[in-house]
Amino acid sequence: MTEREQLERLVQAVYDGDPNREWERAERHRTEFAVTQMVLDAHLPPPPARVLDCGGGPGRYAIYLARRGYQVTLFDLSPELLNRARQQAQETGARLSGIQQGTATDLSRFNTAQFDAVLLLGPLYHLLEATDRQLALSEAYRVVKPGGRVFAAFITRYAAHIDAVARYPKRAADMPALYRQIATAGRLSPRNEGSAGFIAYFAHPDEVVPLCRAVGLEVLEVLGVEGVAAGREKLVNALTGEAWDFWVETNYSIAQDPSSHGGAEHLLAVCCRPQWRATLRYIAEELESLELDYRVVGGASLALRGLPVSVHDLDLEMTEVSAAYRFQERFATTTAQPVAWRETERVRSHYGRFEIRGMQVEVMGGLTRRIGARWVPSFLSTHEVVKLEGASVSVLALEEEMLAYLRRGRLDRAALALQACDADRLLSYLAEAHARHML
Repeated sequence: MTEREQLERLVQAVYDGDPNREWERAERHRTEFAVTQMVLDAHLPPPPARVLDCGGGPGRYAIYLARRGYQVTLFDLSPELLNRARQQAQETGARLSGIQQGTATDLSRFNTAQFDAVLLLGPLYHLLEATDRQLALSEAYRVVKPGGRVFAAFITRYAAHIDAVARYPKRAADMPALYRQIATAGRLSPRNEGSAGFIAYFAHPDEVVPLCRAVGLEVLEVLGVEGVAAGREKLVNALTGEAWDFWVETNYSIAQDPSSHGGAEHLLAVCCRPQWRATLRYIAEELESLELDYRVVGGASLALRGLPVSVHDLDLEMTEVSAAYRFQERFATTTAQPVAWRETERVRSHYGRFEIRGMQVEVMGGLTRRIGARWVPSFLSTHEVVKLEGASVSVLALEEEMLAYLRRGRLDRAALALQACDADRLLSYLAEAHARHML
């Protein structure tokens, strides 16, 4: 049995031991539940979209969404929590599309791009290794459709300390080493060999966005879902009516402020599987079959290297003019503006625009730029290949991409690319570009 499997059995034992407690958790932490509902309402596509509630336990969110008309599959590690969910669904008249038992690090039973949205509102709490957290997010990425949402929840680094201050400060003070370990490493490992105590990873707010981006997700927003109610819920929980609504709305607003995230107990990352990645993968495979020489440039080129850039369209430069017209032949039915010679004061090329699978794609063949009184080629001869979900995508060297932004006066993008550049290569390309009067 692997270490991961051993930890899964211990986590399962905790939840199997008291399924009622997990169901009642939403009543003990009303603000977290209410704010998360507001986030789901704001970002989910309309029903009857298909939702995977991965790690949904006794089905609080699954039942809420099913009653609103969503097709929800509930998936969890704990059989007893799933039994509790069946009972609650029957009592409330909610129809779940499926209830299945398994682990968030293996969603192989589900097809790629099967769901419109994935809820990951618990599994990341209990995955102690970064590789396992990344695996769970990768699986969520795989099973959600391009353009679909992934909601990923994290316990914050100081959540245990906030809880201890509010409920048992003396008991925590008797275990200083444990709380130092959580504060420094974020890990709450099994205390005794084979014991079924709570096991958790407490994520630092700075980890959340890079972790989600590492698997290809675009992070739309991160919220500290308790707002200012973390550790202070008793009086708020007793409210009803307009007073309760006021604090829910107030905490929802505060949850979006990054300055509140270190003081929350849970962070919720709202992510998207970007449409551009699926579209670019499709285009790259087609161009490889046509043996066309091209480079993806602009924001997509930076995003493919893991840099934090939002991609709204795709720009492709062809090394040969004929390649732009062959591209048009292949994607003729998607043509928005046919390829033709076009010239402005600063650039000229054989340019065309296409609408491919929900993305605007601009194609340029033989692009040249005006530098002073001269027209010079758009780029040097650099070429790299980046893998995108198994497809090979042709790009410029990152150092040349940085120079291109510098040439165009996009200093913000140039600075972003610069931090990931190789200094020696950058100096070499800079010297070559200067010699060829390209700067």
